[in-house]
Parts: sequence; structure tokens; C-alpha cells
Amino acid sequence: MTDALDHLMRAATNLVRITPTLSRFAPWDTGPRRDLAPASLPTVSALVAWDGGHIPATRPLHDAVRAACPLAHWRQTYSVEEVGQRFLDTYGWFELAGPTGHFVADGLRAYIGFWGPDLVYPMHAHEAEEIYFILSGRARFISEGLPDAMLHPGDSRLHHRYQRHAMKTEGDPVLTLVLWRGTGLEGRAQITPA
Repeated sequence: MTDALDHLMRAATNLVRITPTLSRFAPWDTGPRRDLAPASLPTVSALVAWDGGHIPATRPLHDAVRAACPLAHWRQTYSVEEVGQRFLDTYGWFELAGPTGHFVADGLRAYIGFWGPDLVYPMHAHEAEEIYFILSGRARFISEGLPDAMLHPGDSRLHHRYQRHAMKTEGDPVLTLVLWRGTGLEGRAQITPA
């Protein structure tokens, strides 16, 4: 019997296969599903209620994420001291596929990330290479060595190993598919001095 997480994985697989920037980034070789207990966060209710900000190509995954929210193992990376309470109240992510995700994957981590409106995700870096793909909403990306860019649904931004980057949402939230590849898949992002 399939459920909303299985449907979410099918929608993500389809989006990756039809989107060259994603399909070229890392092999989408996912295995069986893990039995992870659902875990919620304060921001999940805002995401479940949000039925906008997408384009036709990203709507299936946007809708699949919203439907799977109650089954997902939502997490946060940072402490109040690092990012503040308001940030923690309006942000969260879960690992769809990877070493500790809902689905097994080697050589890849696939996250779903959600940030509420008017947030600053401070400069941070990590060992793994990363690509952000915007599903819904918009955010300004500030990446060391690149011009700032406001990204909308269907846009992406690549970050190399240890490349410092930040993100700002303005009046809209943002829902993303984030892929990691290379070394450091088990690591975590570290806030870096501005």
C-alpha cells in the first residue's frame, strides 16, 4: 500500500528526470523506504495551508510535499543562538532521500526545505556540493563569488564545496528541493562569520 511519502518520492523523481539541471547534478539512485517516525515543527501548518507560489512544472511536487507533511520527519539544523527564535519558528526541512532520509540513497542527499517570509538565513557553508531548486515562492540568494539573485519557481543555484552562501525571503515563503553530492554528505552546514 502506498501513501503520501511514496507519492512524494514519485513526484520528486519525475521532477528530477525532466529537469536537466537536477538530473545532471547527481545520480537519482534511490532505494527502499526507511521507517522514520513522523516529527513536526511549528512551521509545518503554514506550509500545509500554502497553496500558491508555484508554476505548472513545480505544482505536482509542491502539492505532494504538502500532502506528505504529516508523515515527514521534520528537522532543524541550528540553535536559537545561531539564528534566533523567529527563524526556528518559521523554518524546517526533512531528508527525502539519503543516508538518513525516508528513502535510502548513496552518493546523494535530497532535502525538502521551507522558510517563512521575511527571514534571513545567515552565511553558512558545508563540505558537500549543493543545488537549490525553487518549487514555490521566492528568495534572494547571496553566494560568495556570484552576483545576488532573486530566484523564483524553476530557478536553481549551485554552491560548491565550502562556498559561503546566505538566503533572504522577503514577502513570500520559499519551498525548495535541495540536493547534496560528493564528500561531506553526513556533515551539516555551519554558520560562518559575515
